[in-house]
Amino acid sequence: MKLEPEALLVVVVTMSLVIAGLLAARFLLRNRRLLTALRTERDAAVQEATRVNARHEALHEETRHLVFNRLPAMAAHLSHQHVPVPELAQLVFAGTEVEEAHTAALKQVAQAVVAERHRVDEAAQAVMRGATTVIQALSYQMQSKIDAMQHRYEDPEMARDLFELDQLNEQNLRRIQATGVLCGAWPGLTRSDSHLGDVVVGAQSRVRGYQRVQVTSRLTSPVAVVARAVEPIAITVAELLANAVHHSHGTLFVDVSLHHAESGACVVIDDAGVGMHQDEVEFAARLLSGGYSLLLTELGDPPRAGFATIGRLVRQYGFTVSIDKPAPYGGVRAVVFIPDDLLTLLDEQTQPMSAMAPVSRQTPPPSAVESGAPLPDALPQRRRRSPQPAHKAQSPVRADQAPTPEEAQATWSAFQAGTASGRVAACTDHHEGNAR
Repeated sequence: MKLEPEALLVVVVTMSLVIAGLLAARFLLRNRRLLTALRTERDAAVQEATRVNARHEALHEETRHLVFNRLPAMAAHLSHQHVPVPELAQLVFAGTEVEEAHTAALKQVAQAVVAERHRVDEAAQAVMRGATTVIQALSYQMQSKIDAMQHRYEDPEMARDLFELDQLNEQNLRRIQATGVLCGAWPGLTRSDSHLGDVVVGAQSRVRGYQRVQVTSRLTSPVAVVARAVEPIAITVAELLANAVHHSHGTLFVDVSLHHAESGACVVIDDAGVGMHQDEVEFAARLLSGGYSLLLTELGDPPRAGFATIGRLVRQYGFTVSIDKPAPYGGVRAVVFIPDDLLTLLDEQTQPMSAMAPVSRQTPPPSAVESGAPLPDALPQRRRRSPQPAHKAQSPVRADQAPTPEEAQATWSAFQAGTASGRVAACTDHHEGNAR
């Protein structure tokens, strides 16, 4: 069929419009899809930006928490174990690289703080060692001067004053010596093999309130401490006695007894003081074990260095010290165990005990039985030499324990006023013992 030109034009125009519409619709659909994709990407970008900003803010807060809370708490925890170190403030970082980085930072700071504390403490100990060595040497010189004056002057009043001055110097020397040992110094005094009783009585003379200390012996043989351990044992017993006297009322006595043990000997110290809490006992046991050491800055104010000093000596010389609670009298019992390798036997004829040493008793008191120390059925009395003074002493010496310092003071005054032979005998007893 032949179309007219007008009809053909209409057909062509119509088809063109249809084709143009189809193309426009496809273009619009494509643009709509593109716009939708762009909106989706924009929303995702906004959400990611919001998440990143939130994480950045959380990281900022976590870093502030690390700097202002966790690090100071870590520094305090290194000195006081009861102070807790806070955990992460933002749990979103748990198990992430942020937590690992912050934990590493805490460890690095802790190591740096500990290293610096040890460096400063070692420097302080070096200074203290130097100072105590000089002061200790001066105290020994003063002790020698006092000894010479005690032998030079015969006036009983002078002797009494010199005795008190000597005791004050002993107290001063004990504190200086303990401080030096705590800082790594050598005990500073060379001894010969010495009777255990002499060592204990010598330690008693270094303590303020020594009048309240009662020493008895259950030893059946002349047990002595070898030379290298004499001064460490004396320092240890003196510190324990000072602690017992300080923490018990001025009207109460401190009982000290010497015992044989299965593989050595022991010194048992019982006080009727205020006692110790269980946590204090556990802390003391750690210090006395010798495996735990404190920095000087951790000893408190005023510093409590007694147990720390003993712990250092225990670690160096091989004896042991234990604290038990409750003690038979409601206070604290301290036991110094001295193994066989630190003990020896002396010939009492050539090396007798000093006049101040405790005499053995045949009947042990309940406190000795409770200590569990093995005792023979029969304990013979020890025979020992005694000087013959020119006139009778003011107070008799009791047979069941060491004489009191007042009795010893009176005896010493009698020695000074005695004959030359009595003075020689007194001098012999003085140098064979360890009352200094």
